[in-house]
Amino acid sequence: MSEIILHHYPASPVSEKVRVGLGIKRLAWRSVEIPRVPPKPDVIPLTGGYRRTPIMQIGADIYCDSHCILRELERRH
Repeated sequence: MSEIILHHYPASPVSEKVRVGLGIKRLAWRSVEIPRVPPKPDVIPLTGGYRRTPIMQIGADIYCDSHCILRELERRH
């Protein structure tokens, strides 16, 4: 299974929803902190222009939007 990487910033309440979801499922994940405001040069190539937080990466798969992320976590685990 590929590593779960969450691109987020700690103060984001939307990111907190995803962090709670990861905790409830007791999943191991890696944190990559991104800037709260643009520019976000490391995020743009990853997402193709999507700039909101959080972003979850599992292998080569990228998931944007907390609802999409939580749905994918539920599907996989």
